[in-house]
Amino acid sequence: MVACCVLAAATGLLADDAAVQKDLKHLEGEWSYKDENGGEVTYKFKGDKLSVRAPNRSYRMTVKLNPAANPEKTIDFHVDEGPEDAKGKTTKGIYKFEGDDIFIFCIRPEGDRPTKYEQSGYEQILSTLKRKKS
Repeated sequence: MVACCVLAAATGLLADDAAVQKDLKHLEGEWSYKDENGGEVTYKFKGDKLSVRAPNRSYRMTVKLNPAANPEKTIDFHVDEGPEDAKGKTTKGIYKFEGDDIFIFCIRPEGDRPTKYEQSGYEQILSTLKRKKS
């Protein structure tokens, strides 16, 4: 009985890891959007690492995905390198894909994880990235 429970739990973890790897693979490459001033912000994903280049800031982050979360997939961005006011912080969010070339995420820089894809000032930020063509 115990062996069955352990095997079932291990199988679930492997399935979750496969889903994480699938979504990380989907993110691989460069994505961008135009900020409110018309400047381009570029996101470059490689494995669970992310580099962000904005007109006046840059970041290096570790990304943690949970595609099995309900009701929305979850994403955490941990700032490894960046401006002092952001370094070491983790931002919680939700994410989804629309086809192969659109990645949508909604984050709250502080506080609880968002539950809806909607912009609310700077307290909750909705971003739609488009895959850059190589």
